[in-house]
Amino acid sequence: HDALTKSGFHATFFYWGERINGSNQNEITQAYERGFEIANHTWSHPYLTNMDSYSIQNEYNRCAEKLRALTGQQDFIVRPPYLSVNDTVKQAIPTPMVNCGLDTEDWNNASTYDIVNKIKSGINNGSLNGKVVLAHENYATTAAAMEEIMPFLKQNGWQNVNVSEMFAASGKTMYKGQVYDYVR
Repeated sequence: HDALTKSGFHATFFYWGERINGSNQNEITQAYERGFEIANHTWSHPYLTNMDSYSIQNEYNRCAEKLRALTGQQDFIVRPPYLSVNDTVKQAIPTPMVNCGLDTEDWNNASTYDIVNKIKSGINNGSLNGKVVLAHENYATTAAAMEEIMPFLKQNGWQNVNVSEMFAASGKTMYKGQVYDYVR
């Protein structure tokens, strides 16, 4: 959160419900208070495409209950685990879903250098604009990359906003049952 906050930027954080506990609840509350978007990454991080509607809804609802208790929000956009979506998932999740337009591949052992260069490449070729960027806050390489790339973005006139802010600023609405990688 700190690298984003220092640059005056926001992001969306998708939380995995069963991993929310006493040691990280303050982090979630603080992120919410700083204007970050708090979002749902399901309860247990399963392949939703292998589940029935009831089980998918249960995954959403259990995580949402935990997030509601911390933020007071009622609804949370969702990032399906493994970016895996099918028609059953689209019908069962009660909110819009977010995948990614630019994958930093931090989950796949990308180095700090790789992450920074992937984002800079998107800036240089114009493909980053309006894209949802997938990054994880739990990797040291990602944290280091954000410390480097956030000031660079700011110095070059870019904004880093949360997903809902990005769609609102573009005059676009996200809808239940739809999956978004970028502003369309």
